[in-house]
Amino acid sequence: MRRIRPIMLLLAGVVAAPCVLAQTPPVNLALNRPVVASSTENPVAFKAENVNDGRTDTRWSSAFSDPQWVAIDLGSVQQVNRVVLDWERAHATMYHIDVSTDGQSWQPVASNPTSKGGIETLDFAAAKARYVRMYGLARNTQYGYSLLEFQVFGPDGSSTDPGNPGNPGDPGNPGDPGNPPQNPGNGPTTSYNARVTGAQTEPPAPFVIADVASFNNPWGLDFLPDGRVVVTEKSDHMYVVTTAGAKTSITGLPVSVGVNGGGGQSGFHDVAASPTFAQDHTLWFSYVAKAADGNNHLTLANARLNESAQGASLSNLKVVWQEPSNYSVRGQPGARIAFAPDGQHVFLSVGDGDIPDAKGDRGFTAQLPNSGLGKIIRLNLDGSTPSDNPNGSQAGVAGQIWASGFRNPYGLAFSADGKLWETEMGPASGDEFNLIVKGGNYGWPLVSNGNHYNGDAWMPGQPYPRHDTAPQFVQPAAYWGWFPTTNSMSPSGLAFYNGNLFPQWKGSALLGSTSSIALYRVILDASSNVTGVERYGRDAKGTYTGSVRALKVAADGSIWYVRGGGDGMLRRITPKP
Repeated sequence: MRRIRPIMLLLAGVVAAPCVLAQTPPVNLALNRPVVASSTENPVAFKAENVNDGRTDTRWSSAFSDPQWVAIDLGSVQQVNRVVLDWERAHATMYHIDVSTDGQSWQPVASNPTSKGGIETLDFAAAKARYVRMYGLARNTQYGYSLLEFQVFGPDGSSTDPGNPGNPGDPGNPGDPGNPPQNPGNGPTTSYNARVTGAQTEPPAPFVIADVASFNNPWGLDFLPDGRVVVTEKSDHMYVVTTAGAKTSITGLPVSVGVNGGGGQSGFHDVAASPTFAQDHTLWFSYVAKAADGNNHLTLANARLNESAQGASLSNLKVVWQEPSNYSVRGQPGARIAFAPDGQHVFLSVGDGDIPDAKGDRGFTAQLPNSGLGKIIRLNLDGSTPSDNPNGSQAGVAGQIWASGFRNPYGLAFSADGKLWETEMGPASGDEFNLIVKGGNYGWPLVSNGNHYNGDAWMPGQPYPRHDTAPQFVQPAAYWGWFPTTNSMSPSGLAFYNGNLFPQWKGSALLGSTSSIALYRVILDASSNVTGVERYGRDAKGTYTGSVRALKVAADGSIWYVRGGGDGMLRRITPKP
């Protein structure tokens, strides 16, 4: 049966008479406005933006599960009283329409419990709304929800000035219709492509490297108040190390999936001394454990470090947080720990888990609002949820999420001005250096400046949609974009330099690199924009930097890092003679 568009139906009664003025066509308030969705079957072919582009030869299609939603930001508060949905053959059989004015609460205004698809017009009492969403509860096929067009109209057929489109945020949680949009706050004003010729330099190193102590696959390190260093190995080992290199093994660690060298990318990961270590001797650490459900889950814990003439051990072990979803982490754990400058909150970076969807595509967990995977988590020190988190009033992990949309966040640190930063391993290239803002969505896997791997089951070798095509996501402060003749730098570890040994480096970010086997210095201006990148593959004497897995700045201004791998090493960087 031929479809008749709703605007044509409204105009059918207009009579071409000399004394009658033609009706003003109703204005689709949703046309080309910012839009986000709970998921997409294919972020290139079936992206959310297709749902309100005014065309019926494009469509948005969701993942193959219930529930799913798509939401449109009208740009300012409008009076709305009609929604027109044009379904493709895979359609909802049960859904409702919700509106919100401020993103703090959602009001259902219409529902269809027996949808048959096609073009459906839902009229309802006029309501004020900036955000309008379709929230699907059930569908007619094993495929996802598929919408050709989503139109929104006001009661007088006209529109006020839509104003600044703002950011559509995350207007809903598939498990909770009351989830407010996330406000990305103030991200960087520019995105620095370190792969452009001249953007990344390799100046002579102003430092020398000294080996301190050897390790097997070291992963994290932190300083104790007396200047000694705690180092972790992925295979369930932790040591206290003196500045001279003497190592004391710490017993009493929990068991991770990396015990005895297993676990792939996962195992025992980061370590951080408590802000109150001088009083409580507490160490925090992260690891991937096989939980009671049989799945591998990233875990954050703390324990008291006890030291005596007989050795060192942990006691009073407490699991503070464990990623709660039903997915089992295969890799890409993230697992970095950072304390807020005031010492009142702890942040944990959580990778997407390298979990494939039904198509074999990986990364979808980073956009799931009821999963901790692909997120940065913020907690009170007792493990409770801070009330001022973006969704702090919500129960469970949804309330603990500070920011979302990350692939493998292997670096997390605060700069001297109190800003939180993250480094992230991209797919095939597309590595990122990100300024983290409250409630920000960083887009993975819907956007990336990298490509799918050639061996990927889904879209092998193909580029992801780039960051500059999706302004609703926070763009990276700097990235190492895709170039066919260069490799990823694979960042791991992050610190900010404010010491006195390298005064010319004050205020700079220091990034470790595992595949480019180098130390990177990222130069920032007063507005937190990246203005330069320097790579140091060797020291002033020609010693190779090696794979930098983690790094910290000591109180005296020296830079300490662990070189990864089976021939791992704790190393110290000081100015050249």
